[in-house]
Amino acid sequence: MSGVDGDAITRRRLLEAGGASAASLAALGALGPRALAAPAAAQNVIVIVLDNVRSDHVGAYGGQRVRTPAIDRLARESLRFSRYRPEVFPTIPARRSIMTGRRVYPFRGWRPEPGLPQEPGWESIDRRIPVFTDVLGNAGWHTGYVTDNPHILSGAYDGFRARFDQPVIVKGQVPYRGRPPGRPVDRRTVNRHLLPKLRGTPTQRRIREYLTANKGREEEADYLSPRVFTEAARWVEGAVARQTPFALVVDSFDPHEPWDPAPRYLRRFGPGRIGAVKPIQPFAPPGGALEQFNLSRAAMRRVRNLYAAELAMVDTWLGLFLGRLEQLGLMQNTLIVLLSDHGVLLGERGEVGKTEDQMHREITRVPLLIRDPAGRGAGRTSDYFASTHDIAPTVLSMLGRPVPRAMDGVDLSVLLRGSAPPRRRIFTASYGRWVSAGDGRWLLICDNRGAKKRLYDTRRDPGERRNVASRHPAVVRRLWRQVIADAGGRRLPRF
Repeated sequence: MSGVDGDAITRRRLLEAGGASAASLAALGALGPRALAAPAAAQNVIVIVLDNVRSDHVGAYGGQRVRTPAIDRLARESLRFSRYRPEVFPTIPARRSIMTGRRVYPFRGWRPEPGLPQEPGWESIDRRIPVFTDVLGNAGWHTGYVTDNPHILSGAYDGFRARFDQPVIVKGQVPYRGRPPGRPVDRRTVNRHLLPKLRGTPTQRRIREYLTANKGREEEADYLSPRVFTEAARWVEGAVARQTPFALVVDSFDPHEPWDPAPRYLRRFGPGRIGAVKPIQPFAPPGGALEQFNLSRAAMRRVRNLYAAELAMVDTWLGLFLGRLEQLGLMQNTLIVLLSDHGVLLGERGEVGKTEDQMHREITRVPLLIRDPAGRGAGRTSDYFASTHDIAPTVLSMLGRPVPRAMDGVDLSVLLRGSAPPRRRIFTASYGRWVSAGDGRWLLICDNRGAKKRLYDTRRDPGERRNVASRHPAVVRRLWRQVIADAGGRRLPRF
């Protein structure tokens, strides 16, 4: 195929992925010369982590409100997991699970660490614990991590980033490390983006920090998820020029709040203002009840518009990135894994954001796609209870590298070969001081001491609204036994 034809096809597909402008394509290098061919000796791998993506907002998972053509196209070329459940929440615990290939639950030995939220599971990754990119780097892969995730950019994760040949940071998310450049925005600017109920709170300082760090944007390419995928494309171009296999993690904090999409996306969904306020951070992190923030149902509709627009922007720039991979000839030699770490409540159950005791479908049902460059599994769906700690052993197995004994996740690639992974009839997960377990029909949520047990029959009650624990004590005991078994057969730690 000629370079001209390749460019034309790529531009058409990218336009289908979200109406990208010529300036957007130029920002990703899609109009530049074709780079060197991908190395033939070994496959590359790109793991894409999107924060806060709910499956019910993704077309490939039945979502209808948000158009996600880039994710949907990738899903058609991938093995899609319909019952992927992260084993830990939220951001940092999930990434530790993804990178180390070992369960983080039940947070044994956790100690508060400076620079990170003082919640169970929030800690750095000890150098003695292997991550999958270490294994690949030691075998000759060029490794990288491109991210705007503020927790990965914190001082606590300096050592983690140093483990990569070429980490790339994109600053702008909050909590911002250091002081944002330039003069802080004024109070009037802050108040245009802050609910009155949150004025005078730490959230006000957070929004001022964010607005200061991101002022002066002139075009869509200046927004954070566009910057992440632009830097990822540049990283890949440089890696290809080296003519060595590469392993890249692209960690986009969007569509995590603050929900601050470029204007053209918000126009697709409706107003994002509540009175004179565009509430890009409509709650005190990590979340809480709507009445805490004086959010009515009508107001939540405006908040949901902001989230939908943010996700649409992420999908567009993901599509641009994937288009650049295609133009570079990498889709035939690059394993791609796309997943999210957790979802978010958008007014359901009377709450917004994330709270430990609400490990319901809005938080736990998120996408996982594995695209084999050979096409195995393309368009198929698996109902296996895959989880975050399965990613590392799967990647290593597919690239022909030995899996360290410390990794206790499952190799999901056996599904691509028509085999079955070890049986996992019940998933268990933990968020802070709370745990959950489910078998596809029943869902148990309780604290990690076994108190406050709630049971939901998701077959008869798919919205998970009615607690039927008192009517099914045997089911409660069965699921709780699995919680203890997955915790090593011992009582869970007290925090």
